Amino acid sequence: MYREFLRDFEREIKRPEVEIDYSDDLVEFMRFLQPMEYAEPLLTNPARRAEAFGMLREGVKFSSYIWGRKYEELGAADPSDLFYKLGYREDKTQSIGIFGKASLASSLISLMLTTINKESVLYLNDEPDSRSVMRWTYESIFFDDLPFNRIPPIRFPTHLPTCPPRNEDNMDEVWSGREIPVTGIWEPWAIDPKIGVRCPNYYLAGDIASQYQIEGTDTLEDVRWRLIWKDLRYPSGQTPVEEDDYFAPAPSANLNAPVVRQARPGEVCPESGEWYAPHLNNRTFRMSTGEIMPGPEFASTGAVIWYLKPRPDSGSTL
Repeated sequence: MYREFLRDFEREIKRPEVEIDYSDDLVEFMRFLQPMEYAEPLLTNPARRAEAFGMLREGVKFSSYIWGRKYEELGAADPSDLFYKLGYREDKTQSIGIFGKASLASSLISLMLTTINKESVLYLNDEPDSRSVMRWTYESIFFDDLPFNRIPPIRFPTHLPTCPPRNEDNMDEVWSGREIPVTGIWEPWAIDPKIGVRCPNYYLAGDIASQYQIEGTDTLEDVRWRLIWKDLRYPSGQTPVEEDDYFAPAPSANLNAPVVRQARPGEVCPESGEWYAPHLNNRTFRMSTGEIMPGPEFASTGAVIWYLKPRPDSGSTL
């Protein structure tokens, strides 16, 4: 995306009607591309990943350069300025067009850095009183109450079954790099028997069993994955009853109509009629039985679920 930003910017400033020479700005912006390009091929190499992320930290500094004092003082937020016409806004999260690409590139790189850097802090908005969370973790995203957290809250059933015991049997274990045969929760056992079991993972049948990343390091090692829980919840392709309200639509989005059927993007439409998706601004489609429900799977406000509007003569039957 940063490369796209540079290409777009270069094309726009070279138009004949542009009277100001912006070549120095282009050269400065390109300076930040070099560490990104050096880092890119190293990201998949565990031995050089720390080096790669160091380069990305240098590259992402383009964000503070573009949205720093220099362009504020030069009046880039003036609607008559070329930068503004190309999408520059003082608040980078509000930038659009060319500069919207640069803003998103900055956010994605920052997020990537946060997943690896054990000391990093993730801010989900720029307000002075915003709460912050340490690292990018399941707990911090889904359970920290952040003012602008766009991740929908998860509501769990009243009763959750206990975690299955460790699988002491090494029959049917799957080594790292081999194909997972059964969908479910698998736990990794280290090659060294003194280490024993480690943090489990959820795999779909057909996934390739991963290596295990040793806590607090970038070191990966082969492990033996053992199944502790086979997932049989979705044989029909429908959401289990106990998960119906995990990502329930907001009360204001129910269109004052009872929901009779639901389906997710990519699934086969179970019934002809008008379907709407609360997390896609209540977008409505007329679908026929057997058609594939449209995507995307996720929107900025949560997982996309399509709900069938009841027909006028259907009464209140669910």
